[in-house]
Amino acid sequence: MLTSIPNTFQHLITRRDQQVFWIGLAVKNSKHNLLTPDVLAELHQAYKVAQALGVRALILHSTRPQVFCSGIDLSLLENNLDSHALTDFLKSGQHFCEQLQSSTMVSLALIEGECAGAGLSLALACHYCVATLNQNTSFSFPEVSQGIHPIWGGMSRALQRMGVTTALDFLTQSKVLTTEEALQKKLVDAAAAPEQVNLLSLRYVAGQPTKSTAPFSSALLETLSARVLLNTQQQRKLAKEQDIEHYPAGSRLLNLWQLHGGALTNLQAAEIGAFKQLVDTPSTQNLVRLARLKAQLKAFAPLNADTYSTVHIIGAGHIGREIAAWCSLSGLTVSIQESNPENLSFALERIRAIFNNYFHKDAAKLKAATERIHIDYEGSGIALADIVIDATSDKLGSKQELLARLEENTRPDALLAITSSTLSLERLAAVLLKPSRLIGLHFLYPLTQRELVEVIHLGEKTTARVIEQACAFVKQLNKVPLPIQSTPGLLVNRILMTYIMQGIRLHQQNVPTVVIDKAGRDFGMPLGPLEWADVLGLDYCRQLSETLAKVSPILVPELLVDMIKAGKLGRKNGTGFYRYRHGRMLKPERAQWNGNIAALQDKLVNQMSEEAALCLEQGIIENPDLLDAAVVFGAGFPAFRGGPLQYARSSRK
Repeated sequence: MLTSIPNTFQHLITRRDQQVFWIGLAVKNSKHNLLTPDVLAELHQAYKVAQALGVRALILHSTRPQVFCSGIDLSLLENNLDSHALTDFLKSGQHFCEQLQSSTMVSLALIEGECAGAGLSLALACHYCVATLNQNTSFSFPEVSQGIHPIWGGMSRALQRMGVTTALDFLTQSKVLTTEEALQKKLVDAAAAPEQVNLLSLRYVAGQPTKSTAPFSSALLETLSARVLLNTQQQRKLAKEQDIEHYPAGSRLLNLWQLHGGALTNLQAAEIGAFKQLVDTPSTQNLVRLARLKAQLKAFAPLNADTYSTVHIIGAGHIGREIAAWCSLSGLTVSIQESNPENLSFALERIRAIFNNYFHKDAAKLKAATERIHIDYEGSGIALADIVIDATSDKLGSKQELLARLEENTRPDALLAITSSTLSLERLAAVLLKPSRLIGLHFLYPLTQRELVEVIHLGEKTTARVIEQACAFVKQLNKVPLPIQSTPGLLVNRILMTYIMQGIRLHQQNVPTVVIDKAGRDFGMPLGPLEWADVLGLDYCRQLSETLAKVSPILVPELLVDMIKAGKLGRKNGTGFYRYRHGRMLKPERAQWNGNIAALQDKLVNQMSEEAALCLEQGIIENPDLLDAAVVFGAGFPAFRGGPLQYARSSRK
């Protein structure tokens, strides 16, 4: 019998169904059910209501199918923290999780949608975790990437459920697990289709089956000597993947486990102090801010947006094949159209290499990803696709012809997209009867590592729905969208190109290439400016810089022009600022230079900050925070420094 409970809550919806009390997360003004002191206070109150009713079980769920709970509201951790208020909040969360775990009421977390951070800690505190089998449901502890570590016993409970080595990998690498993976790794107890998960949850709280536990061998790793040895191994592994000096959270988490072990009472007593030490550092403040901004970028795609299933890509060059591979990795069916058989053969070879890199230990997933890629010489997939992407070379006339044909042959509701960053979207759209259908999707290089995709539109000529559709597609690819109005050279490349051109000018002034590039990498950039120029292609850098000159004071150095005239185009033809064989850089000669490295870094990076400020002034983007996020997620600007504008502000202090 369903009993309605008078709802006095702002952030929860509660009901009683016979002996089961349901608490639904419906956080006001937060699509992602972010946890705040007010939300926690209401959870405590709802728990007391359940106790007073004398029910046998409590089920915690979300009223939003796209998200269970994405963790704590990170704005609580940013700047001017009230240390006592933060401590009270963290302790309140610990207390609520302890109540769930120790209660005589059976507690169960019914998880549908994103379950991350403190939201996952909350779920793991329940006696059981049951999840839906759909693509929207995922599990992660992203805290290490945010410069902090899990709280509210999440680390301890993950260790107890998953086993030591599996849990430590999950925690330190901020991995995102599907429901199937979470089930396999024993993070959740059971799973069912969305229409069956309520019934499964009720069976669990009624029958109270034995919970799965970590293997016995995992307990052997909890001795102090084993923890010391395993921590040493894990620290070495982590150091190969992360810059521990500037991103210390993963290393600190491992040390916390070594010192206290996985027992809840030991870890929980130490976690608040360790958490607050990390929060107070400048790098964590920058990382927390960027994590909040990433959520802001993701919000450009509506939570209830339609999902895509089929993509048709025209052009099997570098960008076309990488988009095709990434779409398939994201579960979409992809058809590739290419007139040149040699290009197509090479593209398929490179796509298989990408798949092997991701699935070399999982033959079934490798087979499935490969089967989602289809060759389409005739373009028959155009009429069926949800989105058609033109990834052909940047030749205005041929692209206009192609787009005019596509408008006739695609579904009226399908998106038309181009990948060009040098051709004007306005001129390309001019050949269409409905120009509002055309959108630009600028994937940043390398596509497999850069999270940002610029979504280019025509301002008021493009409907909000088309922009939202494009952003939803980007989000479905597990990337973050940034909608911007069409502008020469776009945004991220414009700021990145100032870094590259300044590096070339410094080399023109006789600073050795290896010195310039090491200065850039030591600052935290993924590549030095001259390495980046070689990778992109010197001819492309010149073409893009000349396009940018319409809106920016960027000048093309004479050295770049001379190198192109001499046939030096970079990695693609084996010679540029460095020499290459089979696409791999040959080891450059060492160079002596007695100048000031810090001053060299300033010259490289200050240009980026100045160009970013100019983009704001020109209205290319209005939000300075989102500009910082774009350059971090799109160009690899070091996240621990916060972005070019944030870095300029902090440098002036």
